Amino acid sequence: MKAKKLWCAERVQRLMMSLFLLLILVLLAKGYSTLGLGLLAFMSIMLFIHFIFDFCPSTVILNKIFGSCFCECKDEE
Repeated sequence: MKAKKLWCAERVQRLMMSLFLLLILVLLAKGYSTLGLGLLAFMSIMLFIHFIFDFCPSTVILNKIFGSCFCECKDEE
């Protein structure tokens, strides 16, 4: 069994989401509730779009940069 790539689009996208949630948490803790709730609403809408249409713009862009974690290439076997 082959090991997964360390830097691939899906993993980088999950890392970005977790850092974004930490930023929102810090903003809410510091009292910037309007900005924090606005960013939280934006992230919720983007996740809802990803759920409904199975389309995430950040994953599309990151696939072009890093490549997918789920490559089914014949030369990797």
